[in-house]
Amino acid sequence: MKRNIVLSILAIVVLFSVQTCFAQTAGEIDGMKKDINALKEGQQAMQKELAEIKSLLKQKAAPAEFKEMIINVGDDPSKGDKKAKLVLIEFSDYQ
Repeated sequence: MKRNIVLSILAIVVLFSVQTCFAQTAGEIDGMKKDINALKEGQQAMQKELAEIKSLLKQKAAPAEFKEMIINVGDDPSKGDKKAKLVLIEFSDYQ
């Protein structure tokens, strides 16, 4: 009987001591609340910046339409097929 009482008292002491070691102080809770508010403010600032970027991208003019251009290189030295659809021209100065 004494053994059961001692075990019961020991169990109660252990349970109450476990609760206090997991509890947080008021200062810790206030610190966490400040951290959460700072994170929320940062998130709102990022959302505002993203909205500004989106509006700037929407305002940007569409790229100009492709226009075919023909450049006559005459009898200048060249390599490749004369009827190619794309011609790369390099202007260089070796002086």
